[in-house]
Amino acid sequence: MGEHEELTHYALLGALVLAGLASSLAIGEDYGFYFLLASTLFLVVHGLKEFMEDKRLNVDILMAVVGIVLVYHRVVLEGLIIYGLYSIAEVMEAWVSKLALRRLEDAQKLIPRRVAVERGRVEEVDIDSVKPGDVVVVRKGEVVPVNGILLTRGVFNTSMVTGESMPVELQPGSVVESGYINLGDPVRVKAVKSARESTLQLIVTRSLELLEEKGRTGQLINRLAPYMIAGVLLIFLPTYLALGPERSIPILLAGCPSAYIVTSAASTAYSVGKLARSSIIVRGGKALESASSCCSIVIDKTGTVTLGIPKPYKVVAPGLGEEETKSILASVASTSLHPVSRAIASQWKAGTSVREAREYPGKGVEALVNGSRVLLGSRNFIMEKTGSTPQSACQEDDITAYFAVDGIVGVVCLREEVSNESIETIKKLKRMGYKVVLASGDRRERVERVAKLLGVDEYYAEMSPEDKRKLVEDLRSRGCGVSMIGDGINDLEAMAASDFGVAVGNIDAVNNVADAVLIRGLGQAPKVFNLSRTYMRGLIAGMVAATIVKAAIIILGVAGAIPLWLAALLGDDGSTLLGTGVAAYMIWSTRV
Repeated sequence: MGEHEELTHYALLGALVLAGLASSLAIGEDYGFYFLLASTLFLVVHGLKEFMEDKRLNVDILMAVVGIVLVYHRVVLEGLIIYGLYSIAEVMEAWVSKLALRRLEDAQKLIPRRVAVERGRVEEVDIDSVKPGDVVVVRKGEVVPVNGILLTRGVFNTSMVTGESMPVELQPGSVVESGYINLGDPVRVKAVKSARESTLQLIVTRSLELLEEKGRTGQLINRLAPYMIAGVLLIFLPTYLALGPERSIPILLAGCPSAYIVTSAASTAYSVGKLARSSIIVRGGKALESASSCCSIVIDKTGTVTLGIPKPYKVVAPGLGEEETKSILASVASTSLHPVSRAIASQWKAGTSVREAREYPGKGVEALVNGSRVLLGSRNFIMEKTGSTPQSACQEDDITAYFAVDGIVGVVCLREEVSNESIETIKKLKRMGYKVVLASGDRRERVERVAKLLGVDEYYAEMSPEDKRKLVEDLRSRGCGVSMIGDGINDLEAMAASDFGVAVGNIDAVNNVADAVLIRGLGQAPKVFNLSRTYMRGLIAGMVAATIVKAAIIILGVAGAIPLWLAALLGDDGSTLLGTGVAAYMIWSTRV
């Protein structure tokens, strides 16, 4: 049963119960009896339907048995109260799941539905009609829709697939994958696979399969429910036959799992709401349970622990003043959309006017600044324009930009910035006992430098999306749960395969797979893991407290020491209040 169906199902049950209680109090229990009967039949039908689907005892079946016995013995008011609590608990759980659920199918929006294909002339066709051998035209800013061979030179942002933070210039004959974004002039790609067989589609499909497989593992109360139901029925039946209804019905009343369901639903709703106030979105109780079982955390590099945008930290300009050079380069860089240019323009202050700016996509930009001819771009671009061979003064893991001012050649050294927040976050996670692993599709030198800054001993570089998924599976095989924290499409598979996938930022496709979303960044990770632990401790403590009350009521009820109405009140309502109160207090006392 889906979340929407569950919500409707239990809301309808609640409406029947409410009508029954109103009738009992306003007119008499004889009228409430018919609503109790209707509610029982309602649960019998749905309980059997679920049993036929998954071949497991479910809570609806136990509640139906409770109802049948109460209807038979005309125990109306207590029965309606129990059904009321049950419907409230299930509505809360279904509502939390419905609010927090993110549909992976939304990720399909990343793949264009219509593409330009050369068939005698360029025409727009449905992407599913593209076949191997077709030539697809990809305009500037568009996503490459299929895996293929590049027929014209192009510049691409490959981070969606590879995690590489810098644009890549590819020559004719190069292999391109779906998910690359064209940053330059229109390019032609000869398809070698259909859209369904291409990289981006496969990532989405595999992620959906992994997510559905993970979803088959229910929440704690749902996993325990069949055993609880069997135990209650095994105790109830012989007691009913031996001692009669007066002493056996308390077993059903106190054995009803609604206290556990309410405790679970209320704890989930409170925890999810508390995290939401801190701009952390969690999918529900099942996600919090999974988070509490994790002992390893795999973290993506680019955009997660780093800002994903390089920062210039050094300029080497023989014969030129440093500040003046920075001002000139910032002015020229402001005319370009290239990530390196944007990084320079954002960090250094432009102070001069620019004329006749011209950008060469994937190569560089040329402009006149105060009468001086200025070039900014790649090493080959400077060589091509000046005839000089510039030498890098940057470190091996740096990003290097080259420039020339009236023929005087220099270099700008840039590197990805690791925030102090990221460093402190990793320290906190390690103090909490987690094994932290850094994984990235970026070059080894850059990943190694970031790992050292973060104090992470285990790190992996140049990883494909499938490599990250295999890493998660390998870590899990070592004996405990694994969380994957990432921000890009190349993290989808690993997040779906992990026990607790965490998205950083607001990329819809990633958030749709994630069990949690950290809207304000990686620094929120310790909060969600800390609260998940408290959530489980509170949930278990609340269930233990409820169980103690239930056991006491069953013993007193079977012994005939308390009346039936008191058994119903304390065995179900009392245990519910106590269990919920214990769990809520523990969660409330945890700082987020």
